[in-house]
Amino acid sequence: MTKGNLEKYLGICILLSLIIGVNNLSQAQNKEKDLDKLMSYCYENGIFNGSVLIAHHKKIIYKNGWGYCDSTTNTAITPNTSFYLASVSKQFTAMAVMLLKNQSKLTYQDKLSKYFPDFPPYADDVTIKHLLTHTSGIPDHFNLGAFRPGLTNEDVLKVLSDQDSLDFAPGQRFSYSNGGYVLLSLIVERASKVTFHSFMKTNIFDPLEMNRTEVYIQSKSEIQNRAIGFSAFGELSDYNILTTGDGGMFSTVLDLYKWDQALYDEKLVPHIMLSEAFSGMKLNDGTYTDYGYGWRLISDSSASAVTHSGALNGFRTLIYRDLTNQHSIILLSNHGSALQRNEIRDAIININDSRPWEYPRIPISLKLVELSKAQDIKGVEKSYWSLKKDDASSYKFDESELNTFGYYLMSQNKSKEAQIIFKINIAQFENSANVYDSYAEACFALKEYELAKKNYLKSLALNPGNVNARKMLEMISGLIQKNDK
Repeated sequence: MTKGNLEKYLGICILLSLIIGVNNLSQAQNKEKDLDKLMSYCYENGIFNGSVLIAHHKKIIYKNGWGYCDSTTNTAITPNTSFYLASVSKQFTAMAVMLLKNQSKLTYQDKLSKYFPDFPPYADDVTIKHLLTHTSGIPDHFNLGAFRPGLTNEDVLKVLSDQDSLDFAPGQRFSYSNGGYVLLSLIVERASKVTFHSFMKTNIFDPLEMNRTEVYIQSKSEIQNRAIGFSAFGELSDYNILTTGDGGMFSTVLDLYKWDQALYDEKLVPHIMLSEAFSGMKLNDGTYTDYGYGWRLISDSSASAVTHSGALNGFRTLIYRDLTNQHSIILLSNHGSALQRNEIRDAIININDSRPWEYPRIPISLKLVELSKAQDIKGVEKSYWSLKKDDASSYKFDESELNTFGYYLMSQNKSKEAQIIFKINIAQFENSANVYDSYAEACFALKEYELAKKNYLKSLALNPGNVNARKMLEMISGLIQKNDK
């Protein structure tokens, strides 16, 4: 190649590089604008109040806070705001177990009976791996009625150890169990000989410089810049239990980004251990679950991803990690069920991949609450059907929406109006056990015991595992007998 041709070739290369660089910068700016449009829309329509962080190839491409930590003080949310993580905490509990295995202080095949000898004999069949993967048969303590302010690990341990049998044979199937993860946090304490919060701080939070992350043990006022939980309708609904393992952690999107990035390296455990954590559990029949160790698994032809969400009181959380493309999404909210986690996640993924995206649908329950403040129940019902006919694409109309609105009415001492809403839900979702359970609850509140009994029985027929329906039927039977005397 002659000198002149070489200079021409180099000039073309430089020009192409500049064009590509300008094009990439333009694409990045457009993506940031779209992300801002998406989150602004969500905030303005009441479906996001919290903080968000999005990372791609080990770089933060978007972070922001929307709304308020506490609606009574108007303290603005930022990426440094601390939120209760709810079940997103489970991946940290699983990591604590993995660290102890790596330190040869336990094995995944250790039996439950090794750590809790007072459990019934079935504890000899339950392993730590079963607990990690929700295949143990240990019940979810929430389904056993163990949910109240101030609930502790010891309370949960007593409730679970009092059960005379498992829900199913270990390894038979997947069944999400918060109780199993409470047991794991207690196992961490017994295997490490230190408290759970101390182990987490020394072995995970401090090494990763997660300085705003902690297991909750102190008074809420001592957690700096903490978001207070509210319902979707602005009612106080703050974190109020004391269990660990299943939840119990507070963090920020910036700290969770440090956690996310650390999982790409071997800062905590070897890659081979993480690969196992990101793999499904093989069941007794040879099939596999879509849950690893504290992570749900998402796989398709183009990517492999892991995710987990959390929900308790007014807090809703999500972490999503595309392992193939190193794309991460972190959402933390203190505005209850208003948050449309999956729809926001999907829109963000499409924006990042330069694909067409849509705004999330607005929960119809938010609109109905707004309407109920100016209309009677007949007017609200009429508006509901009108919106469903004329604006179905803008609003979310699934079963949970009318249920949410009905319970809002009950919280306002409007059980008769709630009964009407629950009945509309039954008409649309007649094969759902939950809609009959909700209608029965409104009937019970109105002392219509025979009607409550009828609907609890219907709910139980559709879902034989409905513990609440069984308890309520026992209570109703006693009340009916008392009234007959």
